[in-house]
Amino acid sequence: MAIFFENFKGQVFMPFKFFPRQHFMKPILRYFGGILLIFSCTSEPSPEQGGTTPIKPPQKILFSTSQNSELETGNLSQPRIIPIPKGSTQYYSYTDENGERVQLELTPPKSQPLLVLKDPNEQVVLSSEGENFLLGEGGISQFMAFTTDQGLALDGVNSVLLDRRGHLWFGTNGGGISRYDGNSFTNFNTSQGLVGNTIRSLWEDQNGTIWIGTLTGLSKFDGHSFYNYTLENGLPNDVIFGITEDQNGALWFATGGGGVLRFDGKEFTQFTTKDGLADDFVMAVGQDLDGNLYFGTNGAGMSRFDGNSFVSFTESDGLAGNRVRSFGTSPDGALWIGTIGNGVSRFDGKSFENFTQKDGLADNIVRAIRVEESGQVWFGTEHGISRFDGSKFVSYTREQGLSANSVLDIGIDQSGKVWFGTDGGGVCRFDGNSFTSFTMNQGLGANIILSTLQDQVGNLWFGTSGGGVSRFDGKKFTTYSLNQGLSGDVVYAMTEDDEGNIWFGTGGGLSKYDGLEFSNFTAQNGLISTEIYSLIHDANGNLWLGTENGVNILAGNQIKHLGPDKGLAGSVVLSMQAEPDGSVWIAAVDGGLNYFDGKRLLTFTTEQGLIDNAVIQIELDQKGNLWIGTEHGLSFLSQRAKKNLLDEISIDQNPFENFNTSDGLPDNVILQIEQLDGKKMAIGTNLGIAIFDGPNAETGTLNQLENLEIFNSNTGYPVKDLTDGQNGMLVDNQGILWAGTGSNKTALVRFDYQARLRNKQKPDLFLRQLRVNEEIIPWTSFYPSATTEEQVFEETTFFGKGLGKEEKEQLRSRFQGIEIEGISGFFPIPENLILPYKHNHINLDFGTNEISKPFLVEYQYILEGYDEEWSPVLKKTSASFGNIQEGEYTFKVKARFIGPSEGDAGEWTEPISFSFTVLPPLYRTWWAYGIYSILFLSLAYPIHRYQRQRTIRAEQEKNRERELKQAREIEKAYAKLEVAHENLKSTQAQLIQQEKLASLGQLTAGIAHEIKNPLNFVNNFSGLSLEFLDEIEEDLQKLEPSKEVENIQDLLADIRTNLEKIKHHGGRADSIVKSMLLHSRGSSGAMEPTDLNALVQEYVNLSFHGMRANKNPINVDIQLELSKDLGQINMNSEDFSRVILNLTKNAFDAMREKLQKEGSSYHPILKVSTLDLGNSIALTVEDNGPGIPDEIKDKLLMPFFTTKKGTEGTGLGLSITHDIIKAHKGELEITTQLGEWTRFTITLPKH
Repeated sequence: MAIFFENFKGQVFMPFKFFPRQHFMKPILRYFGGILLIFSCTSEPSPEQGGTTPIKPPQKILFSTSQNSELETGNLSQPRIIPIPKGSTQYYSYTDENGERVQLELTPPKSQPLLVLKDPNEQVVLSSEGENFLLGEGGISQFMAFTTDQGLALDGVNSVLLDRRGHLWFGTNGGGISRYDGNSFTNFNTSQGLVGNTIRSLWEDQNGTIWIGTLTGLSKFDGHSFYNYTLENGLPNDVIFGITEDQNGALWFATGGGGVLRFDGKEFTQFTTKDGLADDFVMAVGQDLDGNLYFGTNGAGMSRFDGNSFVSFTESDGLAGNRVRSFGTSPDGALWIGTIGNGVSRFDGKSFENFTQKDGLADNIVRAIRVEESGQVWFGTEHGISRFDGSKFVSYTREQGLSANSVLDIGIDQSGKVWFGTDGGGVCRFDGNSFTSFTMNQGLGANIILSTLQDQVGNLWFGTSGGGVSRFDGKKFTTYSLNQGLSGDVVYAMTEDDEGNIWFGTGGGLSKYDGLEFSNFTAQNGLISTEIYSLIHDANGNLWLGTENGVNILAGNQIKHLGPDKGLAGSVVLSMQAEPDGSVWIAAVDGGLNYFDGKRLLTFTTEQGLIDNAVIQIELDQKGNLWIGTEHGLSFLSQRAKKNLLDEISIDQNPFENFNTSDGLPDNVILQIEQLDGKKMAIGTNLGIAIFDGPNAETGTLNQLENLEIFNSNTGYPVKDLTDGQNGMLVDNQGILWAGTGSNKTALVRFDYQARLRNKQKPDLFLRQLRVNEEIIPWTSFYPSATTEEQVFEETTFFGKGLGKEEKEQLRSRFQGIEIEGISGFFPIPENLILPYKHNHINLDFGTNEISKPFLVEYQYILEGYDEEWSPVLKKTSASFGNIQEGEYTFKVKARFIGPSEGDAGEWTEPISFSFTVLPPLYRTWWAYGIYSILFLSLAYPIHRYQRQRTIRAEQEKNRERELKQAREIEKAYAKLEVAHENLKSTQAQLIQQEKLASLGQLTAGIAHEIKNPLNFVNNFSGLSLEFLDEIEEDLQKLEPSKEVENIQDLLADIRTNLEKIKHHGGRADSIVKSMLLHSRGSSGAMEPTDLNALVQEYVNLSFHGMRANKNPINVDIQLELSKDLGQINMNSEDFSRVILNLTKNAFDAMREKLQKEGSSYHPILKVSTLDLGNSIALTVEDNGPGIPDEIKDKLLMPFFTTKKGTEGTGLGLSITHDIIKAHKGELEITTQLGEWTRFTITLPKH
């Protein structure tokens, strides 16, 4: 392939990953790289679907009117004919185009049969007709293993159970049990109360209780704790091999030596040989549709119990063997019996039908049987698994992907996936037989597939990159390469003629295969190029060759050339399609789409509505619609629109319907296109396969990609991407899709679309865990009714050990005030949860019973009372809520499965809910409001009395004011001037302090509002009391001096001192509250590009003049070092200006403090600089003040922490500054040297 533009920067088409770096490609690489670079720089943007871009008519060249336009015709010389050796090596010599003599060493083609069933002696098992049994679908099937690496307790799994919640339980051979919920494993063993760690059987009863049979007793698990039955508390035998439940709800247990046990919920009843049981060593228990119970023994056959008596069956009655290990019941009522060494029996209640390896069973030791709803039966054997569909067995072993051959038990989940418990291979999941992979291990010539073909006989041919071509007859691969006479080992294209000859387009020319020999054509025979990328036969039987230099047309012994010199748009032809009338569509990756009917050549590009000019693949479907795959999406030309184009009817709208990733495609690079069944289309892309409905049957248009399904590694299928060979996908005559992938592990995939597993019901939701303040809490510690066993179970599950008394007390102390009324089972979620206000941050983990593909489940959630609308659609399985205000809340979550489904299984589920309550903080409780009310009432009467006296005094004052009007006007003017001055200072303070407490949020606002009301009383009444004192002192001055008057004046002086302190500190508290209220309001400013240098200059200057206008101004040398290339920074300039003001104000205060200590020898210097760091910027504010001691450095960013004396600071400035920086996704670093300097460095992202 010539499109390997490693030197090509204006890329039109992505480099072909499959192509080996061979010497004969280098000149082509340089040539086409240059041509396509020019092309890509001048190409027009692709038109949008339904857009208004004018559609130009296609370029047209007429061949019937211009003598110069006729195609040149030459003679095709005789090919080089090379016989294929049959028995021994042969040699063939010829002279190449360079005149050099070449000798080939030819060998017979290599054949490799697919793996077949073998017996324990490695001998091929043959049926009664002498046929062997193919394993699986011949390749590697879709298995996935789960071992201790993924969290499984142990890799030996004896038992598998799917519970009613949709979760899987695995009983291991010494590690206890593991529960799998689709995301993770939770393991349980004796440390949590399990009776034993070697598990032999699992069962869920009708109440949802899990029963666990072990070698040392029986455990039952109710979701909270284990309860154990052993010999010590009445269990007749403690080796439990099997469990089932009869139609009356009684449980039956198969024991190893004690017969069978029946448990009615209260007591055990034992049945042995004395009661008619065949043997007391019972390995399995089963039940038919009529309710009869069956017990398999270790050598005495099986016994049937009808509720009254036992009837036994042995080999003499037709049973396959007397050592019965497993049972399974089919929907038709038949009972399947697995034996040790003798295969399986099917029992219809009257007679037995036996099956062994001779019938295709994987092995005669059958340890497990599981029946699907469809009636297909799975058998777990000593040497793999077998599936029986009613007519034949299909078996799978490790060679087909099974993690281990010895299978001990089988389970089927709610989506139809089959899970196998193995001996040493962990748990292995089978995802169905829709996908099967083939590689060189199965016989392919190479792992990169470039071309595909099915011949008239039904054989499949796969052209590879470097391995020649492999023929697959369903049982074996036979490979042909240079060593058998093929013209090249890189096979780009294949086609078959009417006589059954196969034609191959290779990197070394053209080859014809007739079954006995290869006939090779190269440039010596007249070909325009030996790189053949595409091959088709037209309706007249002519062979068309797409090459790197245009098209060759072979008609008998004549050859024609159609290239750019004759008007072809592009020279690299990757794909062609023939119309029934003999015309041909030609796709050029470097030019667009061409149509040639012998008389005219039409060219279609983006100017005619095509989505892109780099055309990789084209396909004509059964209705005559044309599909065009390009590097930037898919174009569809309906049969009607195509006819109008070819009839050259004027068209106003885009005739092409265009689609890309915005319409749901997994990737825009379209490599292959195939029609599946007349209705569905399969599109191969760089990111897997897309399958969707074809055009509307009535209108013939596509409009949108209906019922789109994506098959790639992201959706759980073995198709990471497809190879860049545009001919690498095929739909065979059975409707099976074959595609070459971009992986050595899954080189060639066989995709049976109809066999894909589809979910038939919506997933079930559940809550997995609730955390408080990001901590896991063992809820039994807060539930007084929890038993000791339940506490030990939960603590051991969460923490790996039981908590000690001191640890429990610390836990209860840390989460004091939490109340619950119960705990749900299996996943401990508290019921009727009440949280104190200080524990108002929660995390909820949730999930579904979609355990096979949990990554295909989407969720939406809402916390009613906290959120106003549902969350966006997410795939994460957790939700976090912080700073929850007091009140009652309900969390709701819903889910939907977005993988293959039927009916409404892909719709949203009904939400599940969880309710809880958050208590208010102490200062917002009902009794706190009661105290506030009492205080208000106690102050109401003094206020009323004061107001009345004030009214009387006001009337008296009016008379004096008339006499002192002029003096009062002067005093009033002075007061206004004083107020204006105070307002100026207040405004300046508000500018610096505004919104400092935004990050404290709703909690801060609540606290501030509640404190402000009583604080107003304190401040107002302290001011009023001082006015009372003034009046009292005025009245005392009118009295005659006396000792009593003097004592009263001394007492009033003390009261005045106290009131002034109350008013002073009340004013400071009021200042703090106002700051908190201001900060709690937050900012409404938007993030927008800002000139940071200009902002710095403006607010450093504002801060300096503000300092100079306040008391104790100082002289400061301000040094600005601002980076000139800083550019615009995305920020909230309103918020960030406060950062500059806070830092510079703190610097001025620090330098003032140092100046007061050191005197005139000290010169204050403030340095402010900006620096471009590439993807971020740095802003530094540095002063040469006294520095910061280490012991307080870490406290600087804490709210209300201040180093300033008295009432000079609120302690909120740096805290607010830090919050604003974090809101800008920035970082604040504080460095200092005590006595020398302090530096604040802010790092912010540019965008």
